[in-house]
Amino acid sequence: MWFLYGVSTVWVLSLLTVKLYNLLGASTYKTLDSHSTDDDDYILLCYVITYEDGEEEILVEATEEDIQEKDELSKIDHIVIKYMFNGKLMKYITRNLDIQFPIYNFNIEPTAFPYYPDIMFLNNVDVTDYLRPFLGPLCNFYSDREEPVTLRDALIDHPGVENIDFESGTFQIISNKTPLNGRKSFIKELPCCLTWKRHAAVDPRDEAKIGEERLKRVKYL
Repeated sequence: MWFLYGVSTVWVLSLLTVKLYNLLGASTYKTLDSHSTDDDDYILLCYVITYEDGEEEILVEATEEDIQEKDELSKIDHIVIKYMFNGKLMKYITRNLDIQFPIYNFNIEPTAFPYYPDIMFLNNVDVTDYLRPFLGPLCNFYSDREEPVTLRDALIDHPGVENIDFESGTFQIISNKTPLNGRKSFIKELPCCLTWKRHAAVDPRDEAKIGEERLKRVKYL
């Protein structure tokens, strides 16, 4: 009998502790519903400043005034902003000394069907790992910004960038698997710009077909 009382008491105390823990805001667990209303999670890692003389400087934080002063002392060639966006490493390069952060002042709405460049080749050489961080939160290589990222700048950390031919040959982008058509492949003649339309995974006219296919799968499960 006393054993049952003891177990009951421990159970009640455990429930009260959990409730108090949540009321105090200590719990970091978020449901999918709660995440959809949260602000995007931007974490600035650093600014990598490259001067025209080839010297580099890394800053954990900086203001526009700091950058202007440094540019007056020694001309800046470009700045790479390295940051985390919702848990993913991303980069933005600027030659106009634009260090605005966060990159966007609005939340990024997820698309109904994920669509992004999955593999990228420059003259048949896989450059995916170098280009992927420059896709940005909107998965469009910052093409909506005043200073969109160029192919040459997105490969600025490539060890052989000085020997890469950006003027002739081809640039190929292969997408992730789309619901109806699998992977999509796009080949551009060089020189070309970096662009990507994040809403083109499925033609709106085909969304009904996807719904029908899903119903069929459920029916035969």
